[in-house]
Amino acid sequence: MRFSLVVPTLNRQIEVEAFMQGLDRQTFRDFEVILVDQSRTDLFDEIVARYSHKWPVKHVRSDIRKPRHGCNLGARQAVGEIIAFPDDDCIYEPDTLERVDAYFRKTGNQGFITGAVLNLDGAPTAMGRWLKQSQPLNRSNIWTGLIEFNFFMPRDLFEQVGGFDENLGPGTSFGSCEGPDLALRLMSLGVNGYHDRSLLVRHMDKSSTVNGSRAYDYGTGMGYVLRKSHASMRTVLTFFIRPLGGALLSLLRRKSDQAAYYFRTLLGRLTGYFSREARQIARHTSQKNIS
Repeated sequence: MRFSLVVPTLNRQIEVEAFMQGLDRQTFRDFEVILVDQSRTDLFDEIVARYSHKWPVKHVRSDIRKPRHGCNLGARQAVGEIIAFPDDDCIYEPDTLERVDAYFRKTGNQGFITGAVLNLDGAPTAMGRWLKQSQPLNRSNIWTGLIEFNFFMPRDLFEQVGGFDENLGPGTSFGSCEGPDLALRLMSLGVNGYHDRSLLVRHMDKSSTVNGSRAYDYGTGMGYVLRKSHASMRTVLTFFIRPLGGALLSLLRRKSDQAAYYFRTLLGRLTGYFSREARQIARHTSQKNIS
């Protein structure tokens, strides 16, 4: 088996159906799907039965409603050489898996690869800033070069770093940056990463003025991982100054909703960075590196 695609989901039957339809258009067909069902219902039984006739589908049920717990749970059932964790509401382009397979055949199954995001209409996403050109990833550009649902790596490397940090992501106190955190831990082992602008996955756009609660949650995740990973002070200041500048500019333009979004993002990043948990994990990783 070449690919294992682990998909945590909660009550998103229509979205999972669209994801499966996207897989049915793939030009590369050697994959399995591990659907980690957190809905506590029989909502996905028919979808699993129907698509199991096309490719292997494992239906894993979980009572814990945390996506990254679901990813780690599903990964333990995986048998593919390459593993990925697509969102249940994303859609692969027809050549997505073919491109990833070609990359890993060229590298001898070394490193990891990520790519770009399109909205569901096929236009560039409005979800944040992203790298404009294909390039190797490093500890500075990883923050704008990687997104979790378009992120592929050898399964043995995923297992070697212990999978996702389950204290990150939706359902936790630090609601984002699970992907950069995982990638940075891979890099600490000397693993190379690459951002390929031609590797495309579609995902519904989120409003640039997403509700304040979510902006804050996303911010806490980034702040926590910046501290955990010992990001350079230049990188830290960049991600504090950007939302501050966005808030001030929005106020000048009399866009109060947008200003509130940026302020909540900044507050979240500061809260995550200076949290007790971030300080503790940063000390732990420092001691681990010294020893």
